[in-house]
Amino acid sequence: MIKFFRRIRYNLMEQNKTGKYLKYAVGEIVLVVLGILIALQINNWNNQKIERNLETNILNEILVNLKKDVININSKITFNEDKIKYNSEVLEHLKNKTPLTDSLRIAYARLLGRGTFQPITVAYENLKSKGVDIIQNDSIRIGISELYDFKYYYITHDLKYDYASYKEWHESEVHKNVTTSFNNGHLLAEPNNLSEAQENHYFKEALTKALIFYAYMNRLYMIGINQNEQVQNLIIEELGEREKA
Repeated sequence: MIKFFRRIRYNLMEQNKTGKYLKYAVGEIVLVVLGILIALQINNWNNQKIERNLETNILNEILVNLKKDVININSKITFNEDKIKYNSEVLEHLKNKTPLTDSLRIAYARLLGRGTFQPITVAYENLKSKGVDIIQNDSIRIGISELYDFKYYYITHDLKYDYASYKEWHESEVHKNVTTSFNNGHLLAEPNNLSEAQENHYFKEALTKALIFYAYMNRLYMIGINQNEQVQNLIIEELGEREKA
């Protein structure tokens, strides 16, 4: 093709057709510029397609992580509900001074612990490494960033900090007043001295505070699920629109 254009220019110069040569030269330049612009545009389209595919993959990964987070949070809520059940049973047992039963021995053995949530951030870290601006939809980009960098903080670091003082008091009173043992492979526990435990206001108050905090944790976890699912819905809607396009 280049040889073809050169041959035309050479013939025009040989025939002293300067005006036609100049017009041809300008036309050739225009064609070259157009070719470059078209090539750049095609390259730009290709880059945009690659970027959109990457964005779609990341959104799908984040969606998977968010769904797993909801499952994880629900498991923590269930764990805390069990703690509410056992602490309530023991507290009522102490207040009402009812006889010690095997089911209560199981409850005494399961007073401590809490459901600690830690979000899965693999996909979000991948997004940050690529640059969060790769997410074109402003609502989704802002929603994802706020969830991971701000809203999740309340049910992870803040909740852990708030729990520290309750945990220390709760554990201390349980350890001082309860003895655990294994019976046929089952962990059981009972008060060191039942009559003293029934009159121990510090022990009963620690159980009461623990109940309040377990319920508080679960309320925050439910809020966290709601915030998570709001972002999920935005992503699902966006991915659905892309499938239609």
